[in-house]
Amino acid sequence: MNGSYTESEKKILGEVYTSSEAYDNLVVLCDRFGGRLAGSPENRGAAEFILGKFEEYGFQDPHLEAFKFPGSTVIGGGLDILEPMKRRIPSIVLPMTVTGEVEGEVVYLGHGENLEKQLGELDGKVILTSDRGPIPKSVMAGAVGVIWMRPFPFLGPTTGVTPSILPSVGIKYEDGCMLKRLIDGDGGVRVVIKTECKHFERESWNVCGEIPGNGKSDDFVMFGGHYDGHEIAQAAFDCGAPSMAALEIGRVLNKFNESLNGDVRVVLFSAEEFGCWGSRAYAKRHAAELERMRFTYQFDSCAGGSTQVLTLDHWPQLEPFFKKLGADLGLDLPIRQQKGPGDSEAFFEHGIPTGCVRESRRFDYPGTLGGLSTVWHTYYDTVDKISIRSLKEVVAIGALSGIRILNSEDWLKHRSREEIEATPITRSKRKHDELNEELRAYLTANFDRLWPEAKLYLERLAKGLIH
Repeated sequence: MNGSYTESEKKILGEVYTSSEAYDNLVVLCDRFGGRLAGSPENRGAAEFILGKFEEYGFQDPHLEAFKFPGSTVIGGGLDILEPMKRRIPSIVLPMTVTGEVEGEVVYLGHGENLEKQLGELDGKVILTSDRGPIPKSVMAGAVGVIWMRPFPFLGPTTGVTPSILPSVGIKYEDGCMLKRLIDGDGGVRVVIKTECKHFERESWNVCGEIPGNGKSDDFVMFGGHYDGHEIAQAAFDCGAPSMAALEIGRVLNKFNESLNGDVRVVLFSAEEFGCWGSRAYAKRHAAELERMRFTYQFDSCAGGSTQVLTLDHWPQLEPFFKKLGADLGLDLPIRQQKGPGDSEAFFEHGIPTGCVRESRRFDYPGTLGGLSTVWHTYYDTVDKISIRSLKEVVAIGALSGIRILNSEDWLKHRSREEIEATPITRSKRKHDELNEELRAYLTANFDRLWPEAKLYLERLAKGLIH
């Protein structure tokens, strides 16, 4: 560290770098409660564990806020090659897929880079894709099934919530490459996908607590992350470590709260993996209070051992502040002006300055490929992949910036609705909404042919509940 600190900042950083609380809590969260799939008993146990920590650390008004969301439980299924030979391919039935069985020839889409040229080939076919992005247009082109292939080796198959329209499974890179070789052969490849997934309304819980400042202002900053994950692993990288970093920031700042000219909220969300239901429920419930929120971090996929990157949701005015922060901490802290993780959106939409700390490896490749190059959504997302050093760096970034944001006398104002609409994030969202509207019209026109779960998906799509 080579910065100039106030006495309070020195004490805060001393606590950050001499405590093992964040990692100790992560071990309990992951080893005891596993992947913490939203709405599961493990998810409830994790919420109660975190709530207990809020109480132990002396947070004000620690409580759970319940909300409902459309969820699922995977029952089983699989993927089998029928031609040119018979073989079972190890696979993961994707959460929120439909229950059904489809058979068809496989068409390889890659990451969707040539999707527009391939749409005419997809009627009645099963798509093999390395990204979920091509699914909506493939559905409208008549595709009957989805195989989601991990685009990088040695990481196993991918899991993740899929649109509830077609039978869908995830497979590893190596098996995807074999299918691609068979596709490139003379006879192509024909497969059958069988999936069984129970859909029902589930309940989950946001864990909420506050740290009062010295009373000079009723403004606040919020530190958040989602503590839910997928059941196939421990969800340490996505998103156990980030959520425990937010908890630790709250613990540390509470020790020195008389130095804070405003308040701190720590809110750990659930059901992010199903579509950010927890953060949206919180923003709706607390809408009247959000005008006092100066800044929110939504930590996600960080503390894995490489350089930590700060993303800002297109707030270039904040770069000098955070460049000085990185220099004071002696950290290489790259800054990227781009959309943050899913839970950021609920607060971005209110014009609130939003940011995230993420692992630099997520940016080694464009778009969603960066996340797929890590242990994100794999069997290997376990505690041993987390770096204690990196975890402390995330906490230091959050804690030091937190006190400085609260104590700043000329912090940024929220964006107006016009300014929000002018951002690249909103322009991109409009394109996404247009695609959803096209998909809604297609599904409506083909309603009698839809799987039962797809009819429910259409209802949510029509209500604007698919984000």
